[in-house]
Amino acid sequence: MVPWCLGGQMTMDKAKSRTEIASLAAQLRDEGKRVVFTNGCFDVLHVGHVRCLQAARSHGDVLVVGLNSDASVKRLKGDSRPLNSQDARAEMLAVLDCVDHVVVFDEDTPIELLKAIRPHVHVKGGDYEAEALPETPVVKSWGGEVVIVPTVEGYSTSSLLQSHPSSLIPHPSSSIVVALIPARFGSSRLPGKALADINGKPMIQHVYERAQEATLVDHVIIATDDRRIVEAVRAFGGEVVMTSPHCRTGTDRIAEAVRLLECDLVVNVQGDEPMIDPAAIDAAIEPLKNDARIVMGTIGCPMGDEEEWTNANAVKVVVDREGFALYFSRSSIPRVRDATVAPPTWLKHIGLYVYRKAFLLKYAALPTGALEQVERLEQLRALEHGYRIRVVVRDYTSVGVDTPDDLERVRALMRD
Repeated sequence: MVPWCLGGQMTMDKAKSRTEIASLAAQLRDEGKRVVFTNGCFDVLHVGHVRCLQAARSHGDVLVVGLNSDASVKRLKGDSRPLNSQDARAEMLAVLDCVDHVVVFDEDTPIELLKAIRPHVHVKGGDYEAEALPETPVVKSWGGEVVIVPTVEGYSTSSLLQSHPSSLIPHPSSSIVVALIPARFGSSRLPGKALADINGKPMIQHVYERAQEATLVDHVIIATDDRRIVEAVRAFGGEVVMTSPHCRTGTDRIAEAVRLLECDLVVNVQGDEPMIDPAAIDAAIEPLKNDARIVMGTIGCPMGDEEEWTNANAVKVVVDREGFALYFSRSSIPRVRDATVAPPTWLKHIGLYVYRKAFLLKYAALPTGALEQVERLEQLRALEHGYRIRVVVRDYTSVGVDTPDDLERVRALMRD
């Protein structure tokens, strides 16, 4: 191992290789010491990090901090990160009294490092549910426990970066963009709709080929839990990955699929929209390509029909002056109280999403919020937890397939 040179003797003493920390952890356990582990990028060390580390240290006798390497941070956060090198980040951690040892790891998740250390406690900082974390079953396999330390309000790295003027934020020079299409065979109203024939092709093939036409997308992958869909996709030469049958939502499915993919941005393309506009996909991607502070984006389109505005099946969105979502609802928003005042343009939400990979993995693990449960709208989880969603407004309406009637309508439209 090459010791870090920036932090003097203190950093060299606290820096450990994976082999060294595994041996040391075993020795500490034999001595009856309680080993605590936490991990992170710690790219911009701030009060939130320090309080989390102090809280982690209070759960045991020795705190080991896993630090994502520069290569790992770049994969997780994009080409504009890390802002500080791993040597600099290690030095900052090493000067904290609450940190006993620092070990750098190259993987995107700390699971292999956890297996080597086998801590009594794994501490995760953020608004997570322990049971939703992939580390939880690993830690529990040797009798360890997972403890969640909530984010300090106003002190998350994302919120701090978002608060800076855009001139201070690096603009990503290039990003690998993967479009993921979640596909299930089961559907209460139209079973097997992913493979429904539309003019000689299964519906999922139409969606796949449309997504490939988006100029900003590098790769298109279908994520499914059904072998029939896998075989159909391979038959037309598409790329497909198998996911767990226990994924509750399409977001869970793409989060599972993307975990081991090398990419910066992830597009969630609905598998039941065979007429998806490639230009709309590009439009949703563009803001995240140009501004590293944006973690999530989507599409809205103007509604000129009051009947649609009052339809609970049409999800409405209102945005602020910068184009970020204020709220999504099935109700008619904004409500026109004074008929003499001209209402703003009513916007219908289009269910196409773009995420930074690191945010998607965190988002999928966040607990369900009260507003999300009431409205039955998953995107409200991001707003409830303080994350902003950029809404690109386009004069575009998607045509989804949910029922046999929808399928016949799309067949007719695509024939024309």
